[in-house]
Amino acid sequence: MSLTVSELPHKEQALFRAALKLYEVKQFKKGLKTCDQILKKFSDHGETLAVKGMFLAHLERREDAYELIKRGIEISPKSSISWHVYGIVCRFDENYEEAARCYEEALKADSENPTILRELGQLYTQLRQYQKLVETRSRIVKLDSKTPHFWLGLAVAHQLTGRNDLALKVVSTHEYIVLDETSPLKANNPNYKIEVSELLMYKNWLMELNGNYQLAVDNLKEIRPRVTDVTAWKEQKAKLLLKLDRKEAAALAYQDLIKRNPDSNVYICGYLSCNGLDISRPDDKDAVLEIIRGLQQQFPTSNTLKFLPLTFCDGDDFAKEADKLAKFSLRKGIPSLFTSMKTLYTDQTKGEALGKLFEGYASQLHDTKRLDDSTADEPLSVSTWCTFYLAQHADYYGNYERALQLMETAISVSPDTVDLYMVKAKILKHAGDIRGARDVMDFGRQKDLNDRFINTRTVKYMLRNNEVDEAEKTIVLFVRDDAEHMIQEIVDTQTTWYMRERGHAYRRLGDIGRALKHFHQVAHAFATYHNDQYDFHTYSMRKFTMRAYVDILEWEDQVFTDPVYIDSAAAAIGCYVDLHDRKAAGSPFVPISADVSKKPLTRNGTAKTGQHNLSAGVGEAKQAAVDVDPNGSTFVKAESHLENALKFVETLEKSVGSQPETHVSAFEVHLRMKKYFLALKSINSLRAIDDNHPSLVPMVVRINAALDADDSFAAPMKAALKGQLAK
Repeated sequence: MSLTVSELPHKEQALFRAALKLYEVKQFKKGLKTCDQILKKFSDHGETLAVKGMFLAHLERREDAYELIKRGIEISPKSSISWHVYGIVCRFDENYEEAARCYEEALKADSENPTILRELGQLYTQLRQYQKLVETRSRIVKLDSKTPHFWLGLAVAHQLTGRNDLALKVVSTHEYIVLDETSPLKANNPNYKIEVSELLMYKNWLMELNGNYQLAVDNLKEIRPRVTDVTAWKEQKAKLLLKLDRKEAAALAYQDLIKRNPDSNVYICGYLSCNGLDISRPDDKDAVLEIIRGLQQQFPTSNTLKFLPLTFCDGDDFAKEADKLAKFSLRKGIPSLFTSMKTLYTDQTKGEALGKLFEGYASQLHDTKRLDDSTADEPLSVSTWCTFYLAQHADYYGNYERALQLMETAISVSPDTVDLYMVKAKILKHAGDIRGARDVMDFGRQKDLNDRFINTRTVKYMLRNNEVDEAEKTIVLFVRDDAEHMIQEIVDTQTTWYMRERGHAYRRLGDIGRALKHFHQVAHAFATYHNDQYDFHTYSMRKFTMRAYVDILEWEDQVFTDPVYIDSAAAAIGCYVDLHDRKAAGSPFVPISADVSKKPLTRNGTAKTGQHNLSAGVGEAKQAAVDVDPNGSTFVKAESHLENALKFVETLEKSVGSQPETHVSAFEVHLRMKKYFLALKSINSLRAIDDNHPSLVPMVVRINAALDADDSFAAPMKAALKGQLAK
């Protein structure tokens, strides 16, 4: 039986403690040597073996690390240190489920270790196991009820399980520790007032969540002198008064908020609710319009107040409000006018009305150089922006020929306006002329080389035209000049749109390896977004930002629903399925090697071997890091392409299971893996979402054919499946 740390000789105990301190300060190589000193005398000391494995893990020797740690646990199966170390390494590798299991084992040997309990709580939060989180944090508070972030963590845990009453009870019981003027937390703490404010506002929020609106209002009055976030306090007051049906007082509160920010849609709708009005109710239209017109007079610069009537008005009222906003925008020269109006085009009547309105402007300006309310000739720019809008209007309805004619007219009048070229390029793209769109966008870019936005749009169009190298040269023009490696900087800054577009370009070019490489970069970026929340599980409690923290958790739960991730994941699945099919057909895909004759450009535009960074800035180029997998061969040569695809499928099913494309992709993978029941599940899920989906019939035909061709599949199971398919 292995010795415990306390049973080691004094010298080795000191070395062990030194090793742990070296880990804390990230001196991994020194820590490794310290462990070796102990193991020279006690080669089978389980806890030292485990700690040595932890150091190896941080030195990128993963296989050796896990081997040593598991050996250490075999020797000392009841050691909390060994299990804790195993959990730390699993957590480091983002294997949170296994890490939580290890921490649970560690607690069996050391049930009152606050460090293990705290870190286990973080893991439970990451895994969204909130009931276990409550139990763990309750144990921490029993051990130490004086540390604020411990009981605040317990309060948040109760809130996450829906027990807002218990959360409020915890805060009410322990808040004196922070709020007392003699609190030791006040000393040498420049953020003390902010922390007090956050705590008080969090408590008030819990009162609201419990339905104690009157109590919450009374509490707001009491805490006002100590609240530093005045806007949040006023928002809470207005919301609570409205919930109490004290509409006059609520209206005054919302008026005060509108004065602070007249462009807040939330404030405006709240004010309307105080008057018993709802924008979505047709019967309230006239009364709502009257109030909004009154607010427009008070706050004439508010864009929201100008636009809001267009969302619920129709007929003559719509025409009047649209006329006011349109003339204001044309005279101001606002290029984004059509983009703002585009949401109205879902209503065909409104879209047609806007077209007639601007056609009328164009006619007036052509005949008289004035609009109907002009007191003098309008500047030529008004006519240009009117033509600009009409071109986008025509583009929306697919009249590309007229849209391009209008854009040529606008460009002839104002040839140096970059926005005109961007819209012309977009029209060409919609018309199917990708090459022409790319050329026009790049021509517009040359008009203003300092415009980051059009540079970005040009890169996107280059990639759509499969010009990967040219796009690379263009995008790095805006990479910071002191970046050591330009393209890696784009990856490090998580420019996911570029990685996705580049992946699609390579896929169209037939380079599946490089395409997968970029799709995986997108996936890695989103995984980073998700994993980065881990540290906030305790940080937010220490900083008293509980309200923002709960919002972050809700956002993190939706992170994989982002269209960029969904599109990249679906494309990656398609690539892996293609690789599998080629291999099954006897003609596996061979990774495409880099063109050795083409040397990457340096910072000053000169081709030099071993460098791969471009910039618009000046200075010496820096040696680029070696890309160990430039052509994505790691993904191409994977043992199981379908297993890799399945990982994407599982994430999509969990995050966007309501989208038909998720189940189409899942079917393609499951069918090839001969997981027929899962393929059937995909069919049924798709049918439940859209029983007329065009992929349904082909999917049923293909699974029947696969079952008929698979003699290894048990006949009774085959019959059961076919019975389900026949329903």
